[in-house]
Amino acid sequence: MRRSALALCLLALGGCAENPTEGQLWGAGAGAIVGGGIGRAAALGAPHLAATFTPVGAVAGAVAGSMVGGWFDPHPNRLWSAATIEAAETGQEARWAARGLEGAVVPQGAGWTDNGGRACRRLAQSALRTGETGGGYSRQVVACRLADGTWEVVLPPEDEPKS
Repeated sequence: MRRSALALCLLALGGCAENPTEGQLWGAGAGAIVGGGIGRAAALGAPHLAATFTPVGAVAGAVAGSMVGGWFDPHPNRLWSAATIEAAETGQEARWAARGLEGAVVPQGAGWTDNGGRACRRLAQSALRTGETGGGYSRQVVACRLADGTWEVVLPPEDEPKS
């Protein structure tokens, strides 16, 4: 009975999270184990309270662990930036996914050299919530390689050769 109540509490907490990340799942699991252990240890002097302290500790640990675990997941903006650089350098589509979002950066045509001598490429960036098919965000940008090897994203696209 006690274990089933704990399992129901943990399932209820898991249901509150929309598209939990891998870090949140691992954090919640580890937090539940540690929190349950702390709750059990807190009830050592009063064994009749173990049935209350253990599940409360496990639930509190799962919540705290999920929040901490989320901090270890890469932020979508960093992944979007990395995908933009990868697509600009390779000329191939680059995909990313994190924290309930997913997206792609797709090169559009061949690259060119702008008036400043920089290598440039037009890119289509897109993002949407994981599992959705429409209503996402997209934009056209131009990425140009600077003299130090880093990439600069220009929005809206400028200095593109006329076809």
